[in-house]
Amino acid sequence: MKRVQITEELAYGSALDRLTGSEQPAPTPKKKEETVPEPDTSRIKLSVFLNRGEDAYLESLASTAKFSGGRKLSKTKLIEAMVRAFRTSGLDVRGVRTDEELYNRAIAQMRK
Repeated sequence: MKRVQITEELAYGSALDRLTGSEQPAPTPKKKEETVPEPDTSRIKLSVFLNRGEDAYLESLASTAKFSGGRKLSKTKLIEAMVRAFRTSGLDVRGVRTDEELYNRAIAQMRK
C-alpha cells in the first residue's frame, strides 16, 4: 500500500504562498525510487494488550536504558527484542493449554 508523503514544503509552502500572495509556483515533490522491502525487513503492525503492571515494567526498562548512559528504548523495540530472543531459545509450546502453563515453560526456558 502506498502512503502519501507530505513534506513541510508541501504542507506550508503553497498555503503560505496563497496567504502572502506570492507569485512563485508551489514546489513540486521529488520522486523517490520505489523499493520493495526484503522479506526480512518487512514489518507488520500488531496490537498487544498488556495490564498496567506489564506496561510499567516495559517503561521502567526503557527509562533504565536511558538513565544508565544509553538511549530510551521504545516498548515496541523491547518487545521485538524479547520475541527475537525467544525465537532463538527453542521454546517448546506443543500441547500448551493455559496462559500459566506457557508462562512456566517460558520461565524454565530462560533458566536453561
